[in-house]
Amino acid sequence: MAGEAYLEILIVFAVLAVALVAPVMLGARLVNARNTGFGSAVLAVVILAALSSGIEGFVANKLVAIVAMVTLGAMVLAGILGTTFLRGLAVSAIATIIQVGVILLLAVAVFGSALPVS
Repeated sequence: MAGEAYLEILIVFAVLAVALVAPVMLGARLVNARNTGFGSAVLAVVILAALSSGIEGFVANKLVAIVAMVTLGAMVLAGILGTTFLRGLAVSAIATIIQVGVILLLAVAVFGSALPVS
């Protein structure tokens, strides 16, 4: 029983790694960043999550929060991945598109289609 719980936790972490870290790695490779490895991508994802939480906690205006997150997120990605600000912005867009797609596929796989069947 305990072994099954550990296996489930391991599967959850593997899915999170694929859903969150792999898109950043792919985006970094697509824009020819210097640092495209797993460690750099994990560091970027962790810092972006902390940055997002911090911005949400301190900035009341949603539009300002979004602009700040996009700008600071691109700067963080550029710094960690070793690329320019615009390429960091591109990595962010690429990773977001892939992450949304993966989340939608997982949702359909787990919960089934929301479309009515005729």
